[in-house]
Amino acid sequence: MINLQIWHYLGYLIGLFVALEPSYIHPDEHFQSLGILWPRIMGKQRALPWEFSPSNSARSYVPLYLTYGPLLYLNKFVFHLESPTTIMYLMRLQNYIMFTLVTKLSLQFLLKSKIERSKADFFISTSYIIWCYQSHTFSNSIETLILLVVLSLFNVLIQDSRDIKCKHYKTSFILGSTIAIGVFNRITFPAFIILPSIPTFHTFFLHNIKAFIIFCGAFILTCGACIYFDTLAYESTEWCIAPLNNLLYNLDSSNLAEHGLHPRYTHILVNLPQMLGPSLIFFLSRKKHITLPFLSCISGIFILSLFKHQELRFLVPLMPLLAMSIELPNFDRYINSNHVMRLWLCFNIIMGMIMGCFHQRGVITALDHLNQEDAHMGVHIWWKTYSPPSWMYTAENLTSSTTNFVNDEERLDNVKFTALKNHEVDLKGCNDGLLKKAITTFFDSGAKNLTLIIPKSLHSRVIHVSEDINTELTEIWSTPFSLDFDHYDFEDLKTLTPGMTIFNIQKKDVDSQ
Repeated sequence: MINLQIWHYLGYLIGLFVALEPSYIHPDEHFQSLGILWPRIMGKQRALPWEFSPSNSARSYVPLYLTYGPLLYLNKFVFHLESPTTIMYLMRLQNYIMFTLVTKLSLQFLLKSKIERSKADFFISTSYIIWCYQSHTFSNSIETLILLVVLSLFNVLIQDSRDIKCKHYKTSFILGSTIAIGVFNRITFPAFIILPSIPTFHTFFLHNIKAFIIFCGAFILTCGACIYFDTLAYESTEWCIAPLNNLLYNLDSSNLAEHGLHPRYTHILVNLPQMLGPSLIFFLSRKKHITLPFLSCISGIFILSLFKHQELRFLVPLMPLLAMSIELPNFDRYINSNHVMRLWLCFNIIMGMIMGCFHQRGVITALDHLNQEDAHMGVHIWWKTYSPPSWMYTAENLTSSTTNFVNDEERLDNVKFTALKNHEVDLKGCNDGLLKKAITTFFDSGAKNLTLIIPKSLHSRVIHVSEDINTELTEIWSTPFSLDFDHYDFEDLKTLTPGMTIFNIQKKDVDSQ
């Protein structure tokens, strides 16, 4: 018999541990959050991703300032912490603690019995999705918190709908403002609340018109405030409506193709099983109670599946709601749930270690090493790694370059080869020929040496590249603790080697002089 209470508390401790690990799940956890806010607050020059460029203005600054601004400003004026890695850990710790507190509170509103709350709390606290994704600085992590608050407020209105004395004017105002913030955080937010909003409007707002007017007024007022703030932040001469710009961008299938197109069944057949693991079997029960969390799951999965760009992190806000929707009594008639629980714990511990501890870990630890050792930064070339979070470089003014595409051909047109100091070059997953061209062009431009950061699995390829262009490689740092799932080739077992390496590159004829 599994002691669920012990595992429940262990789950939270594991979550704290994972939150303070330097794994790197997806570039957006940096480039849509701290990569934007940290340079603005600290006055550092960094390149902007397309969403935050003034010409696109497809993301709102408001949720970022509300979530991360207070701690960043507190650090700027009080703590004076200079290590970007420390700042990253603080933000992850904040995210995990905020989620834990909001979840504990929302369980009181959304589930009636103590047994149901304990069951949901167990699955939430032991989920690797919560340990890894929820603690990282994704906009989806913020979306989870907002969704839990909105559903809790929905439930308050539904429960008090029969009480004439309960007007809930303040609740309606808070609800309208919170939904507006949710929309400005991610345009996908309405997908999660469309179905749950139907019983709320039918049972409460339909009979409380004044409360509905207050709700609409709060929504419009908050939207107006967000638009005004973003217009100032983008220094735009026209009103900046970030969610509208984002929606128009995503409605264009050619834009989505640049980020990757997936079959419409990806969320249901690929992403959900990755999230739920063995607990997916609990949802095979024929009887399901229709609750607000369950309605939100159905609503979110159905609407998000209409779009062809489908990543697992888009469903992260549903993880606590899925945990609330598990019904063990119906399942126990067929299979002993203890067996599934054991599989669930094993699944999440393994996935937690992979995604929360080792996934692209070397990118962050390599950056940390470079910041400590490279006082006079030259040119750093990153090849076949996740894009390095440029905000984590300590250089005041950083030049960032990457590849571009012309007629499906990857090129180096945008790489500033004349910038030989404080220059970070992201070659992404380009071929060996383009790597050779980048190195030789930098040397032709006057570079004395270059720094190359690669996965260990590519050592043999880099050695061949170095020999072909008459350069010498010197390993200056390495770690075995990094997993790269993007460049495996099972016909070549060397590509399965974990780890990350930093090389110094010099021309051989320079050394011989």
